[in-house]
Amino acid sequence: MKTDVAIIGGGFAGTSAAITLARANRSVVLVDSGKPRNRYAEHAHGILGFDAASPSEMLDAGHREFLSFCGKIVEASATSLTADVHSTRANTISWQVVLSNGEMIHARQVLVATGIADKLPAVSGLHELWGSRIFHCPYCHGYEIRKKKLVVVGGENPGFTFRITKLLSKWTGDITFYPNGLDLSEQEQDSMERLGITIDPHTVRAVSKSSQYEAGITVQTDAREIDYEACFTGPDFMPNDGLLRDAGCAVDGGWVITEAGKTSQNGIWAAGNVISSPDQIPQAMGAGAAVAIKIDQYMFDQDLPVID
Repeated sequence: MKTDVAIIGGGFAGTSAAITLARANRSVVLVDSGKPRNRYAEHAHGILGFDAASPSEMLDAGHREFLSFCGKIVEASATSLTADVHSTRANTISWQVVLSNGEMIHARQVLVATGIADKLPAVSGLHELWGSRIFHCPYCHGYEIRKKKLVVVGGENPGFTFRITKLLSKWTGDITFYPNGLDLSEQEQDSMERLGITIDPHTVRAVSKSSQYEAGITVQTDAREIDYEACFTGPDFMPNDGLLRDAGCAVDGGWVITEAGKTSQNGIWAAGNVISSPDQIPQAMGAGAAVAIKIDQYMFDQDLPVID
């Protein structure tokens, strides 16, 4: 396949970019593995006019919109991204994307929007309830747990976990925090206690659906079982940036570096959670659209006749 732009990742950033570019009369191929980060979530919040909408249903609608603008979707994952050795001029194909289904895409520009993976604490049952009863973002789900009996389960990403535990006190005054192996400094402990947060040193062995609270969970520790109305945890954020790294894109502090979406490699761009862990759905959509405009204008300038 030959195309103006190949977009790897069919989540909110990638799909938003795909629609913007297709509407700009660019040929676009969207590579979608069908595994967006928020596929476990039943509802999404903070989206203007669409609060509590299903992320999966929104993405499906976005894909249909993209197809209506003559876009092409390939259901696969990208296995490699390499420079096209036959590319000799600015307006020729410059990148090759090899797909898991054996196909290959030749694209002038490539946008990687493969998101991040959430590494959750090693607690039995936590993965099964992730996104439906267990959350990580106070600004996505904090309003829904206001004034409820809340538990925060530690075990990964200390800095983020400590931060959300304290932030959640804005929504509820009944918080129990299980460090679960995380080392709490005296300063952190004092800060939490001043906010009225109960720190329980027992190890969380398992979590399960609560029979006492409709959307709650039961926490099983090495001492007892306790029911809570809501649960948060702090995952470690693992950017799915292998394609970008293998293509030679510069990295700093564990993240691929971009400037207005452009990586250090000419013709490779990135948007969304793959380069920015805090991006929520509205931010990812905006980032995708903004980078798409940059890509279109970059290509437009490439194609302008040279004036001596």
